[in-house]
Amino acid sequence: MKTVRILLIFLFFCLSAAAIIFYLNFRGFGKNLPKERYIVKFNAADEQVIDDLYSKGFIRNKKIFFFVLDLLCRQRTCSESTESADRRIEPGAYMISKSQNAYQLSGVFLFGPFQKWVTIPPGKRKEQVGLILKKSLGWPDDMVLNFITIAKEGYLWPDTYLFNTDSDPSQIADRLKNEFNSRLDTLFSDLLAKNIKTDTAVKFASLIERESGSLEDKPVISAVIWNRLAKKMKLEIDATVQYAIADEEFNSLITNYQLLITDDFSFWPKLGAGVVRTIDSPYNTYRVAALPLGPICTPSLESLQAVLNPANTDALYYLHSADKQIHTAKTYKEHQENIKEYLQ
Repeated sequence: MKTVRILLIFLFFCLSAAAIIFYLNFRGFGKNLPKERYIVKFNAADEQVIDDLYSKGFIRNKKIFFFVLDLLCRQRTCSESTESADRRIEPGAYMISKSQNAYQLSGVFLFGPFQKWVTIPPGKRKEQVGLILKKSLGWPDDMVLNFITIAKEGYLWPDTYLFNTDSDPSQIADRLKNEFNSRLDTLFSDLLAKNIKTDTAVKFASLIERESGSLEDKPVISAVIWNRLAKKMKLEIDATVQYAIADEEFNSLITNYQLLITDDFSFWPKLGAGVVRTIDSPYNTYRVAALPLGPICTPSLESLQAVLNPANTDALYYLHSADKQIHTAKTYKEHQENIKEYLQ
C-alpha cells in the first residue's frame, strides 16, 4: 500500500512537472506586444515556417507548437482547404504577435492569411487573369465580370503578388496596371529614341509573347514582324485569330450569364484548316494589314525588350517544328519547304 502511494505521488509530480514545462513552452513572450506582418513564402513547408517562427521569437518550442497546430488542424479538417494535405499553414501574409500563445498563434494561421499569393503568368488575356483571381481570392462571378470590364487588356503586369483577400476588382486592376506602367517606364527612353509609341510596343510585344516558344525565339519573331510591317504585308499571326474567336465566344457567355462554365473555356482555341481568313475581326491579322486593334495578352518584359531589339534577319516567315524549334524563311517558297520538312 505504501509503495502504491509513493508511485501515485511520484506520478503526480511527474505530471505536474510535465504540465508546467508544457505551459512554459506554450505561453507567449509577454502582454500587449504589437502585431507584426509575417509573410509565409509561396513554397514554404510547415517545418520551414515553424523554424522561422522559432528563430524570430514567436514560439518557445517547435515541437509543442507543431503539436497544437496539428491538433487544431485535425479538428477543423483544414488539410481539405489547403493546396497540400501535408501543409497546414497556407502561404501568404498574417498579423501575429509575440504575446500570442501556441493555441492563439495556431488559430491565426489556420484561419488563413489576410494577404494571399497570386501568380499571374505572362501571355494571359484579362479574362484569364480574372479567373486566376477568382480561384485565388474566392471572388464571386460578379466581381470577376467587374474586373474584366475595368481591366485594360495587355496592361496587367505578370508577376507573383500578395493581394489583400478583401481587395475589390478596381484595386487589383489598378495595381496591375500601375506595376505594368512602372516597368514600361524603364523602356520609355529607348522607345522614344526609336519613335515607337508605348501602345504600339505593347500590341507588338503581345504578339511576340503568344507566338514565341522560348526566350531565344522572341528577337527572331520581332524581326519577322518588323520586316512584314515594313513591306506592308499582312502579319498572318494565328494568335490574333484565336483571340478574336475566343473574344466573341466569351462575350456570348457573359451575355447569357454563363461565366461559371468558363473554367475549362479555351481562350486560345485550335484553328481548323482555312478558318483564319473567315473571321471578320479587327484583330485578325490575316485580313488586316497592320498590328491588331489592341494587345491580345499581357507581354513579359522580355517580349517588350524584343520589340526594341529584333534579330538581324531578313526573314518574312517562321514556324515551329514539333521539337519547338523555330525555322525562318525569306521567301514563301522557302517557307513552304519548311512546312513540308517540319510539319508534314
